[in-house]
Amino acid sequence: MLKIILILLTIYGFAQIDGGFPEDALARHNEHRKNHDCPDLKLDSDLSNECAEYAKTLAGKGKLEPTKLDGYTENLCMTIKKPLECIESWYMEKNLYDYNAPRLSSETEHFTAMIWKASKTLGIGLFTKDENHYVVARYKPKGNIISEFKENVPMATYVFIPFCEF
Repeated sequence: MLKIILILLTIYGFAQIDGGFPEDALARHNEHRKNHDCPDLKLDSDLSNECAEYAKTLAGKGKLEPTKLDGYTENLCMTIKKPLECIESWYMEKNLYDYNAPRLSSETEHFTAMIWKASKTLGIGLFTKDENHYVVARYKPKGNIISEFKENVPMATYVFIPFCEF
């Protein structure tokens, strides 16, 4: 009976069950970071709880608004796809990043935040309302520092060769 109540509350946006989302999101972050020889992030449960609360706030507003707080770098996403797709979309910004002119750019700031070599911990939260998934990720120590891009956003070390049939 409790399961049915939780399912109904989740459907109507009054409760959030994110199961293994934080752990899955951490794993995806660390897989991408490995491609750039960046150390694994550790999951911060307190920061993740704050992220989940802020995701709920964003769902109530129906839009994304960055926090005004300092001390971390923040990535936000709203999607109707699977929530882990947010991480993939942030990472795909790598295609627009210019390693020859490392700098902060609105086109690549999500990618650089998640790859930032000096960041050690990740907080990530999810809230779903009306089929929209709100994802909030926070990285500590803070990244995207203007003078530190060259040493903190290394180029990927692998070469991707697509499978081709001859």
